[in-house]
Amino acid sequence: MQEYVLSGGEVVRLKHYIEHKHASLDPKQRASVLADAVHRIIESRLPSFPDEVKKRVCHDLLMKHRDSLIIQADDVLQYCMSLDLSNEDLLSSLAVWVCSKSSVPVQEEDARNIVHRWSQQRLPTVSLQVLEQEWGQNQNQNQNQDQQDQSVGKELAVASEPVVPYRNKQGFNRRIAIAMACFFVVILAVLLILPLDRQSSAPSSYADPINILPPTIKDNGEMQSGIPTVLKYVSIDTKRLQQYLRNRNSLLAEEPYLSAIVEASKEYDVHPLLLFAITGQEQGFVRKNHKSVEKIANNPFNVFGSWESYNTTIAGSATIAAKTVANISGRRPAGNHPIQWLNQTYAEDPNWWKGVTWFFDEMKREIEDESFEWPE
Repeated sequence: MQEYVLSGGEVVRLKHYIEHKHASLDPKQRASVLADAVHRIIESRLPSFPDEVKKRVCHDLLMKHRDSLIIQADDVLQYCMSLDLSNEDLLSSLAVWVCSKSSVPVQEEDARNIVHRWSQQRLPTVSLQVLEQEWGQNQNQNQNQDQQDQSVGKELAVASEPVVPYRNKQGFNRRIAIAMACFFVVILAVLLILPLDRQSSAPSSYADPINILPPTIKDNGEMQSGIPTVLKYVSIDTKRLQQYLRNRNSLLAEEPYLSAIVEASKEYDVHPLLLFAITGQEQGFVRKNHKSVEKIANNPFNVFGSWESYNTTIAGSATIAAKTVANISGRRPAGNHPIQWLNQTYAEDPNWWKGVTWFFDEMKREIEDESFEWPE
């Protein structure tokens, strides 16, 4: 999966947030707020270069991608090839950043050597994937060399052993074999005698075989893979849910939105409040005072990118969202936080799951009088 420094989904959500938060500002002022936010986000995700270098990198990348504002990690890596990487501080910072973005555990020293060589060769295109492949080839070569060195070492060790006359060596080996055979006979006898001795002195209740039961699957999900019970469908108090949403001026409290989301959650066995929590994180529960409220309400889950790029009906988007949650959750390995596991596929923002978890927990407390706590 491609690493983003700034994704399209983030840009869309940032625009919506600014439009809502700064509705009183004119379009030019909101554009200025957006530009400042975008600069700060990008600079925070660049290698730990000095501030003046970061600002220059950010400016040049935005100028190059000003039409979409989408910047990938490979774009940053490619741009950094134009920097003076003979500067040890820049090179080290870039190597650390590359290791953090790589999908495989690249060693910092290896990344440093590769990017430094690339900068000297002035390669037309570079990418994290190419770096990972080159690192993998180097690792294979090193392993082959290690195996060759070990083989040579063994040959040298054999060659350095004192020469034993054949007859003496044969007699020596025979004595070792006899001694080892005697040793194993003694061990075997001990192993056979001990259980009999223990069994004769043990209480009779231990004579029956012991049934070893498989580990119990806990309801709290600690040992359970897939979607945990706490996130499966339950019937909820829709009147209390409506009141919760109305307190937030949400259009989703009305029909057909409320029923469509609940029905989709029931169809795919997903907790209704989890779907509503996703709309809270994605669209602030679709407040009625937004100028595009009816369009946003058609896709408050931002399935397929955003409500702007994919505008359907609430029934259609709720079905897709519920099915997506069910499918991703069904592949969750045991021990992973279920909403954090969703984050890996559902959203580009790595902190998305924290907001969804917060809304889900709040709704469970206010609507079900329960709290959602997942074991660490």
